[in-house]
Amino acid sequence: MGNYRDFMNLRDSLKTAGKAARANLRPGVVLWIVLLVFLLSYLASGDFRVVLQHVADFKTRVGYPFSFCIYVLFAGFLPELLQVVFFQHGRATRQNVRNFLFGSLVWGLAGIGSDWFYRCQTVWFGAGNEWQTMAKKLVVDQLGYSPVANGLILIIFAWREAGFSASVWRKIFSGDFFREKYFPLIVAVMSVWIPGVLVVYFMPPALQLPVAAIIICFWVLIFTFMSGKKTASGDNPSRSVN
Repeated sequence: MGNYRDFMNLRDSLKTAGKAARANLRPGVVLWIVLLVFLLSYLASGDFRVVLQHVADFKTRVGYPFSFCIYVLFAGFLPELLQVVFFQHGRATRQNVRNFLFGSLVWGLAGIGSDWFYRCQTVWFGAGNEWQTMAKKLVVDQLGYSPVANGLILIIFAWREAGFSASVWRKIFSGDFFREKYFPLIVAVMSVWIPGVLVVYFMPPALQLPVAAIIICFWVLIFTFMSGKKTASGDNPSRSVN
């Protein structure tokens, strides 16, 4: 009986992950096309590489404030805008503003953390884009940094949805939260970021974070669904931790 219950819980978790991916298919397709065009342009156009070199030089000069701001733009503002356009029929509300303000702080700090991690990867494994180097970075990224970072962000948003109540922590550290929230989240992470980080680590170190910012726009749309954040209409598209 216990094995059957575990199987049903796993099936429900996978169903939640798949539902999130389907719900964000249209905006996701747009962003993947942008990423493909970006990569092809980088490989084919010398002028485009010159422009990107200016971006890389600017990032190098500015440092972590650049990391914060670019994640605010791509992980805070743009996903909220796409949600309004695709899911709210173009009608923005105060909830969208609150989502943006809170999300910008969280994702901006996440941008700094990601920039620090990419720099560490360069120190550990080098700046090359040979398949061996990219494979090492992929493994450390997806099996080390990513599950921890995304788990922390999931907890922060779950805490926010509970009104920053201390009582929610018991539920956050429960098996139900792991099965219903964290596991589907990690499945979605793998589906989005495994191909994405290969593109990230193909780029020179100074351009890795800007490329990751493009991908994270799609990821935040999925993360919004997986974490159970309420929409502007007050509906909750996935099960809440409450």
